[in-house]
Amino acid sequence: MRTAARLAWALLLAVLALPVLGAETGRSPYFRAGVYLDWFGSQYEGSDFSNRFSLRLKGEFLNRRGQGWNLLLDTRDRVRVGEVSSNHLMLYDARLSFEKAGSPLFVSIGQMNLYDTAGIGQLLGGALGYKPLPDLLIGGYAGLESSVYVDRVSQDYNKFGLFARYLGSGGKRLALSYNQLSYSGETERRFIYAGTLFPVNRSLVFYANLEYELASQVQTSDRLTRLFANVRWSPVDLIDILAHFSSGKGLDFHRYVIERSKDPTLNDQELERFYYSQQYGLRLSLKPARGLRFYVERRESEQKDSGVRNHTWRFGASVINLLRSGISAYGNYALNRGEISESDSFYLSLTKDFGRVSWNVSFSNTFNGVRFNSRTGTPEVMHLDDYKTISTYVFVPVTRIFAVSAEYEYFLQRDADQHLFFLRLILRN
Repeated sequence: MRTAARLAWALLLAVLALPVLGAETGRSPYFRAGVYLDWFGSQYEGSDFSNRFSLRLKGEFLNRRGQGWNLLLDTRDRVRVGEVSSNHLMLYDARLSFEKAGSPLFVSIGQMNLYDTAGIGQLLGGALGYKPLPDLLIGGYAGLESSVYVDRVSQDYNKFGLFARYLGSGGKRLALSYNQLSYSGETERRFIYAGTLFPVNRSLVFYANLEYELASQVQTSDRLTRLFANVRWSPVDLIDILAHFSSGKGLDFHRYVIERSKDPTLNDQELERFYYSQQYGLRLSLKPARGLRFYVERRESEQKDSGVRNHTWRFGASVINLLRSGISAYGNYALNRGEISESDSFYLSLTKDFGRVSWNVSFSNTFNGVRFNSRTGTPEVMHLDDYKTISTYVFVPVTRIFAVSAEYEYFLQRDADQHLFFLRLILRN
């Protein structure tokens, strides 16, 4: 615990010292950094109050990304206080990289994630690439299978691969990679990753990603371990049509967990895609006026292992600046039917801006979240059916460089007096 705290403070001092060093050398190096101090508190029926504190340091130095040599640092020290105490030092990024317009070379060394290039998540090692064309990058990577937790990196897990990335005009993106993960010299996974964002034109956008296993021990029927596809079509301003399909984990679970460990969301509607091994659906949205939207969606969900299928009709609406009151509202209602279907669910959210201060309150009858097991530190998906939850959130920019956000959540269950608190202090240059 002392080592983690000392490292965090050392990183903070290094960040604060950069402008001074730049002044002494007569240079003004690029310097953009933020400090986030978080407190998470919880109180459950019959339990002691639980406290968890964390300090996150995030900085970008030397040059902006894509403009030459760049040093990126993103780390968090999290301490759990109470009867079951723990301390975890997490390192999201600590890498030195080079990428510049007009230069064919790409280099990255250190702790990094390769979502934009190889789609493999965390890596402790290096990546090297070459641009035969300004929009096309090809290269390879090698290193250790990494974790954001500093004390969980194992030298027995190694990964390497080849990748290609295309960045085109209008936001077009395509990534393709061959990846191999081995343990003590034995191959555990060998797979292809592909991902694309392809705006065909202003009205038609296609997004997809997949993982396909190549290892011989994987049965043919199980090789497609993840597939997600999404097509959005807006033939006219009034109509918006969205079709989606997912198999396996419809979202990138590892990336999702990392993002949520950086910016936790107490009750998250997006987690529903993790409950099922296959989902597909179609949503029709109507926008009859500026700031007003109605939608209806049909969704089929299936747990292949257990043979459970669920059928959902979801109806929703949103409005911005309701009756010129400055209030924005969003709500949806889902009719769930099936062999072992969930209860019908609803969600309502109201947002109001008071000058620069933003306030939100929401209510739902389900709870979705990611919780980290206090013993193993591993993430666990939580879904509580028919669980009435009220939450409120406020964001206050105190000065140009200092801001405060706070969130409170209460479960309206009989004999379940449960409270969740989240407070964040933000300091950015």
